[in-house]
Amino acid sequence: MPYLRLRAYIALKLTLHRLRQAATTWPQPQDWLLAVGLTLALGAVMVPVGLGSDFLSPVIADVGWAGGLRLAARVLVVPALLEEGFWRVLMLPHPSEIISDRKRWRLGLPMLGLFVVMHPLNAMTLYPIAFATFTNPVFLLAAALLGLICTIVYWKSGSLWVVTAMHWLVVTVWLLFLGGYQALRL
Repeated sequence: MPYLRLRAYIALKLTLHRLRQAATTWPQPQDWLLAVGLTLALGAVMVPVGLGSDFLSPVIADVGWAGGLRLAARVLVVPALLEEGFWRVLMLPHPSEIISDRKRWRLGLPMLGLFVVMHPLNAMTLYPIAFATFTNPVFLLAAALLGLICTIVYWKSGSLWVVTAMHWLVVTVWLLFLGGYQALRL
């Protein structure tokens, strides 16, 4: 039993370390540049794929300004901050943790896979109305690419804030301007 308590203590200490490091690491200008570049690259890939497959549609969500601001604020918390806090900060080693790039990716790729799979599981359990959207191959590709670029930026920046901003921007644009609001029937 003392062994289990020691393991729990070490896990708690690591969790708190990762949260503290990620929350107090402020992104540098080069981190923002990388985030902007990768987010634009994601858009350059996914917008044509999404439009070509009819997954995306250029339509403004019928929510009004106040509703759009409320939706954007909600998206900032869930999914952006919550998912990035869990899938990047807690599940991945912080750049301050000394491990090889090879081991970093051996940990990161399975977490990326779980991040993608979490969306259909979420639809099957908590959000059934989103099942068709969250199991759409184009959505899953977008989730995988978003997760990949957030992982890269997190490992370069060490900051929760830049990856949260990336995730927030992508989801907010999709919901408000590319048919996501209608697809999820919010």
